[in-house]
Amino acid sequence: MNASTRPFVLSGGGARGYAHLGVLKAFAEHQITPSAIAATSAGSIAAAFICDGYTTDEVREIFQHNKIGLSMEWRNWRTGLLSLKTVEKVLTQTLRHKNFEDLTTPLYIAATDFNSGKQMIFDKGSIIPAVLAASSIPLLFQPIVIDGIPYVDGGLTGNLPAEPLLEKYVDIIGVHVNPLTEYHPENGYLANIDRTLHLAIREPVLKNKAHCKEFIEPAGLGKFGMFDFKHFDDIYNIGLEYTRQLMQQK
Repeated sequence: MNASTRPFVLSGGGARGYAHLGVLKAFAEHQITPSAIAATSAGSIAAAFICDGYTTDEVREIFQHNKIGLSMEWRNWRTGLLSLKTVEKVLTQTLRHKNFEDLTTPLYIAATDFNSGKQMIFDKGSIIPAVLAASSIPLLFQPIVIDGIPYVDGGLTGNLPAEPLLEKYVDIIGVHVNPLTEYHPENGYLANIDRTLHLAIREPVLKNKAHCKEFIEPAGLGKFGMFDFKHFDDIYNIGLEYTRQLMQQK
């Protein structure tokens, strides 16, 4: 089997972002690795490690060992309910390279300018603030200030941020971990918040889906919410097995 590289774009999705590792693992089994990654929110956390030269198995071990999702600290209503301090600590301690320019694979991270509402693509300078900015869901997390500008979750302006890849790369593989499932009133408050958010940001996803040569959206992820961090293995395995089946059909 000949080794090859392809550009990937990884969506946000909270805990469902663990599925990105399963998807990338399945491609790696077929000797297909990223030539570049554009990502936001949860996807940007996984992407930072992969572009830094880590294997999917190594990233999975880091996530499990540090319990990144479960360790988010509660704050208060005034500043945001949660803190990304644990994510910041793990990135600081584990990333081999701290600047975009030093990565082995090009990385583009999308965040949202909280002043203008415009998408911002980070591909130069310090990686960690960009990842934190791209992961800062408004109301739950404080905006991350970079060069005097407050930034929040990139999913608000594009949860499948293919834009930085379009002029430089072809045959983009899009990975979206937020399948839209049928509405059920009994699913509860958090499920309805999750659904409302993804309906609100769906149009840019559909637009960028059209730019992808392949689009991976594991349907089984629909039973998990953004905060189901206790289901790491299930989410990972859904991404892995779904993509393995797609690869077998080629």
